[in-house]
Amino acid sequence: MFRIIFFLFITSFVFSQEEQAWVFFTPKAFESSMLETPADFLTTKAVVRKERHGIAIDERDLPLDEANINTLITGTGVTYITQSKWFNGIYVKGLESSIRALTSFDFVDSVFFMDRSLNGNSGAKKLKSNKGNNIDKFAQESTFNYGNTSVQINQINLPPLHNAGFSGEGMTIAVLDSGFENVDIIQGFQRARTNGKILGGYDFPNRTDAIFEYKNSDHGTSVLSCMAGFVEDQFVGTAPDASYYLFRTEIAERESPEEEALWIAAAERADSLGVDVLNTSLGYTTFDEAKYNYSPSDMNGQTTFISQGVNIALKKGMIPVTSAGNTGNDSWRIVSAPADSPAAFSIGAVNSSGTKASFSAFGPTADNRIKPDVVAMGQGTTVFNDQGIINTSNGTSFSGPIVAGAVACLWQAFPNATPQEIMDLVRSSASQFNSPDNNLGYGIADFGAAYNGSLSVEDFTQVEIQEGQDLISTLVDVYLQINERLIGSVINVFDLQGRLVFETEALSSRIEVEALQEGVYIFQNSSNDKATLFIKN
Repeated sequence: MFRIIFFLFITSFVFSQEEQAWVFFTPKAFESSMLETPADFLTTKAVVRKERHGIAIDERDLPLDEANINTLITGTGVTYITQSKWFNGIYVKGLESSIRALTSFDFVDSVFFMDRSLNGNSGAKKLKSNKGNNIDKFAQESTFNYGNTSVQINQINLPPLHNAGFSGEGMTIAVLDSGFENVDIIQGFQRARTNGKILGGYDFPNRTDAIFEYKNSDHGTSVLSCMAGFVEDQFVGTAPDASYYLFRTEIAERESPEEEALWIAAAERADSLGVDVLNTSLGYTTFDEAKYNYSPSDMNGQTTFISQGVNIALKKGMIPVTSAGNTGNDSWRIVSAPADSPAAFSIGAVNSSGTKASFSAFGPTADNRIKPDVVAMGQGTTVFNDQGIINTSNGTSFSGPIVAGAVACLWQAFPNATPQEIMDLVRSSASQFNSPDNNLGYGIADFGAAYNGSLSVEDFTQVEIQEGQDLISTLVDVYLQINERLIGSVINVFDLQGRLVFETEALSSRIEVEALQEGVYIFQNSSNDKATLFIKN
């Protein structure tokens, strides 16, 4: 009898369990004049940052229609979780039938279930890409006594930047993590609090500004200490004078795909607040409910929504610094999402002697891109715990923020550089730039070399190329298109450190550069002193 009852009710159970899904809207209805008043939906710092880097303000920056959202979550049986202006939709929970019924509204374009078996043959929703003020240098020199953090700071050669006065002043970092227990009272953050460097935050799972009320995780506390921590003569983070927003997006009690949606909401808020650097010490592979699981083949930078969100974040003018993941000893082995994103500056871990930490995730990505990008100390890293006690901990969770803070210092030194140029500058000055691999990427970051290199991003100005100049286009896929008058001349291509990548005689107006890694390079006709930057896609 029990078997009969179970058989009769199993179908009902399958169709009544809760699902999670994105509900995408039809294109936003707006007048072009709305984009001419960005102060209506972006902060002044966000507008200035976009202008400085030539980032277009577009419909993705416009908020969603709240009336449409209210219509969807009133009396339809679905539960609202969060929303995304970048993805033009909301994230919900509910019965499969209730979610599917939302497509009857004329402003709903489609739904995408996070249990991808429910989507038929449709893949993840792909988004169209957008291509895309000087901050005064901190004049006072600041030589720190690094104390317990000396090894991790010196390993990436950060003191030359700090000693030149670049310790993060004027830069803003958003930390997206699982909890910031006691950051409001720990003595090691007193310097940041006193100087007004903790700008605020938001707890996205609990929908509250009270970011310090959540007490079930101190992971974000330790992560933040790698950048913002300061104890006289004992501890110095990599960016002690940067400003910080703290966003809780991770639900420590469970692993669920809704955390990706919450991350996207936080990244959008960071963009609207003018944040420069995103630090993410989170990664997604499998979940508590196996129906949502990813596979290593999904780590291609496009399948997961969080990785798509990272791709947008870079295009919006932020540098997304992500931990590579701690799956190096697991069967998974490779980097997790969002470190698989081509836009993510993915950071692996080494120990104090520069040897790869065994847990640090390997590359390549599923589509065969080198990862991690660079590495820093993630084994035996000095951090604060939830009581503010200085101790050591392991994980790419800590090598990531070490680099994130250092990136902010470097960007402070070169405020007119684009996000891509800053990342390329760090890669090109790392310990094994000429022979990258999928253990350490381009190697141990060397910020002193990036700052003091023979060629820097300040030495060249990327301009719109007009007819008559050497390069026809500065955005390159397979071929450099050169002016016909250069045929027969010798062409040189350098990396950002001034190292010759290749030299060739131009036999036609097209020079193949498909073998080049993605990044920024310098083009020069050997008979002309003028140099021009180009970007290899």
